[in-house]
Amino acid sequence: MRHSNAGTESAPPASAASSATALAAVLDPAFLRKLDRLHLTVRRSLSTRPGNTPMPRGAQGTGIELENYKAYGAGDDLRHLDWNAYGRLDQLLIKTFRAEREAPLQLFIDASASMAAPVRDQKFAFSLCLAASLAYVSLRRNDPVRILGLGEAWPRGFLGSPVFRHRDVLLQVRDFLLQLRPRGRTALGAGIAAALREQRSPGVAVVLSDFLTAPELYEPGLRELVTRRYTVAALRVIGPAERDPATLFRRGRLTDVETGRQRFITLSADNLARYRQALETHLDRLRDFCRRCEIAYATIDTSPGLDDALFRTFPALGLLQ
Repeated sequence: MRHSNAGTESAPPASAASSATALAAVLDPAFLRKLDRLHLTVRRSLSTRPGNTPMPRGAQGTGIELENYKAYGAGDDLRHLDWNAYGRLDQLLIKTFRAEREAPLQLFIDASASMAAPVRDQKFAFSLCLAASLAYVSLRRNDPVRILGLGEAWPRGFLGSPVFRHRDVLLQVRDFLLQLRPRGRTALGAGIAAALREQRSPGVAVVLSDFLTAPELYEPGLRELVTRRYTVAALRVIGPAERDPATLFRRGRLTDVETGRQRFITLSADNLARYRQALETHLDRLRDFCRRCEIAYATIDTSPGLDDALFRTFPALGLLQ
């Protein structure tokens, strides 16, 4: 499956206009109101909000979640006395709180050339819309978001956004996403590893990619995210033309959009059967790897649309609810 990231020779690159049009639909107020019903589900990898220092066992004097009570001692903040308990028990008890937590979200977007092929599948524009939607859901709950485009087009293998912290910067999120262009070779493992060297706190990591590269080039990056105690989701974006290339052509010259290699292809029944088997093998290996590493995995088809991914696939995956 290593060379399956090929498109027809005449296929144009994904346009900025198509991405801008797709993102405009996500930013429509009616669609955002639908997203207001969702929130990010986090199983682990919570970090403390800046300015909050957890006390032993997670209890502290301030926060948003009541943790427990303790006997009043000299120096305790009288504002946290429980006067109801004093009236009932004749004891001075101090409320303690669990440290306020946040779930930093990092969105890794494959920006290699294969994400633009086949053109009609719109894998890249669809991935930008998924990223914008997840960013909005996270920002609405005041959880920080950082977006990272991955690809060899950038010297370090990635292009990172600033950390977004409020939903009123949604237009800045859009502007950063529109800077990303699908070009060059895939750099999933190397790009993730380079980005993690700048990141100290774990959180939630969502990787959006077609994973059309050798497993040894993406598996180390996903494994490192798990090692760093991220909650990880790998989303394999695919379209109908990639599933069935016979809808595109029967015979022609193909160009690998990342390497430039060309070959003539005739989609005979045998060749189609071999292609479909190679695709299933590729998807099975990615799925099995994610299962072994306890990475949430889903194959996201572009054809059912954004609503299907956000309101059916992601909740089933445990990413949103």
